[in-house]
Amino acid sequence: MNDDRREGVAETITVRRRLVDELPDALPPAPARFLLTDENVARLLVRGWHDRPGYRWSELPQHVVPAGEASKTWETLGAVLRAMDAAGLDRDGQLVAVGGGVVTDLGGFAASLHRRGVDWVAVPTTLVGQVDAALGGKTAVDLGGGKNTVGTFHHPAAVLVDPTCLATLDRRELAAGMAEVLKTALLDGPDAWDAACALDEEAVRTGSDATVAVIRRCLATKGVLVERDPFDRGERRLLNLGHTFGHALEALALAAAPRAGAAASGLLHGEAVGLGLLCAARLGAGRADGPLEEVLRAQLRTWGLPETRAVEADAVLAEMGRDKKRRAGGHVLVVVAAPGEVGVRRDVPEEEIRAALEAIRPR
Repeated sequence: MNDDRREGVAETITVRRRLVDELPDALPPAPARFLLTDENVARLLVRGWHDRPGYRWSELPQHVVPAGEASKTWETLGAVLRAMDAAGLDRDGQLVAVGGGVVTDLGGFAASLHRRGVDWVAVPTTLVGQVDAALGGKTAVDLGGGKNTVGTFHHPAAVLVDPTCLATLDRRELAAGMAEVLKTALLDGPDAWDAACALDEEAVRTGSDATVAVIRRCLATKGVLVERDPFDRGERRLLNLGHTFGHALEALALAAAPRAGAAASGLLHGEAVGLGLLCAARLGAGRADGPLEEVLRAQLRTWGLPETRAVEADAVLAEMGRDKKRRAGGHVLVVVAAPGEVGVRRDVPEEEIRAALEAIRPR
């Protein structure tokens, strides 16, 4: 194992249609492997992702977790680590995380702890995972009601992205991923924003050329920021656009339905990020119904993403106070005025945050 590898971004990022059919050959070499996935993906792996015989994953030592955010717990992490230990995975072994952002977050965290760190490979199967969660080395679980409150930086040895996996997602999950696409496009600039806005459900679900190009551009945009700031101490914070608001909203939803997960109370991660983008746009404009907010609202509407959320400002502020990027008691927020015009604001007054939350108040 190359220990230096974990100090930078993923050694390889591959985006190719039907890449999952090439597993395990597409994986970096390893003397032993351990599979982590969730119940939904496990069924697809057993039958062969594209209804054709594939790699016999059942031959690998593995652990399968329930699908959804409710699996990102300290208890689940412990179960994964015990399974890795029982499998006898040595330091030169490799954890393969196949699934959405929950699986890659959890898998990366487990890999960082097992034997003080083993290599891992991310095979993201959701749009959220493919354009955001799998790349960057941020691994975590939720603890004490907060979102991603405990974790490590542990960069994957490889990220393998197969856009044709998106055909298996239901529309709600697919739409939630588009919120992360829109976020990254706002960071990139007008051309990326226009390309993202031009996508429709059929294009994304079929892994069209346009979709592949957008996914690659999202990964390139994030990759540049991660390469410059691998441990999130500077400009990488721009990737938090929409997330400080969004994580607070998601945590509140998860608290309302701890057993079933945030989705049961009406909020997936990407949906929360979409709402957070509206708040960030309102904060960036400094007024209601600015031009970007209206265009962004139209995009959320196109994908059937929520534009409003009934929450108490005090509850949101309390959750934001738990944010990992909070510094010296002040709120640190990423704001956006237009595609490509994004910046970090520190010590944002609470009255401005309350005003920004009006962007998602039910009308």
